[in-house]
Amino acid sequence: KAEDEYKREAREYEVDKRDAQRNGQAAPPPPQPPIMGRTVVEDTTVEALAVVLNDTPRGVLAVRDELAGWVRAMDQYKPGGKGADRQFWLSAWSNGYVAVDRKSRGEPLILTNPFVGVFGSIQPSVLGELGGGRGDGLLDRLVFAYPDPVPSRWSDSEISAGARDAYKRIYDALRERHMPEDDHGDPEPVRVHLSPDGKAVIVDAINAHREEMELAGFPARLKGPWSKLEAYLARLCLILAMTRAVDTGEAERVEGQDVLRAVVLVDYLKNHARRVYAGLYGEDPTERLAEDV
Repeated sequence: KAEDEYKREAREYEVDKRDAQRNGQAAPPPPQPPIMGRTVVEDTTVEALAVVLNDTPRGVLAVRDELAGWVRAMDQYKPGGKGADRQFWLSAWSNGYVAVDRKSRGEPLILTNPFVGVFGSIQPSVLGELGGGRGDGLLDRLVFAYPDPVPSRWSDSEISAGARDAYKRIYDALRERHMPEDDHGDPEPVRVHLSPDGKAVIVDAINAHREEMELAGFPARLKGPWSKLEAYLARLCLILAMTRAVDTGEAERVEGQDVLRAVVLVDYLKNHARRVYAGLYGEDPTERLAEDV
């Protein structure tokens, strides 16, 4: 509908522009084409993704059936396979400033707050490809679900309509939340505060997390992902708090219950990270001995 309306306005604009020229007047401003709203992207280049992110400040989810293919595709269109695709994803993880060069326009596209999540699956046998043999921390930025296999059997179970509707209400309510903009039209983040009990709980959780990393025998391979899990703790607290706020109508504030639920999720992610990294690098007997001692 928006596209049809734009085409109608464009036709009217051409008539108004010709009339203005005949009368020696300045042409009116042209209509602006509509921007298609996006929530999910699939197989896309970084350059194409940057355009989507520029038009979608709320961010998108990049879904890949095969995460190994996601890694292999990085810089495949660059001369000699050398480019900045991996650096883009490393910076995007922390919402860092990103500039993406575009050949078509000859100017970089500046993203001040790129917001994109990555979701996909991968076979255990090719897990090592995610790291790519590099120590740039890309692998450490991923969180894993690696449960034990379950025998597949016929089941009539399905997601209920009530559950679907409840999820839809939450997602719609989150997307309808007002997003302030700065003087340049860029998103301006809003600070969501911790309640007094929420702060007390998260302080204890972070200190316990750091003390775990400092234990004798803590695997050196896990220090990278564990440092990122501290950031995920804060992100999960925010997600849970905002979900609760839109569901109950309460204030946008991180409460103690949100932090405790986030801790449960982080513990789950830790268990699966241990399994993934043990499969990738094995277990150092010296570290295991120190842990036992």
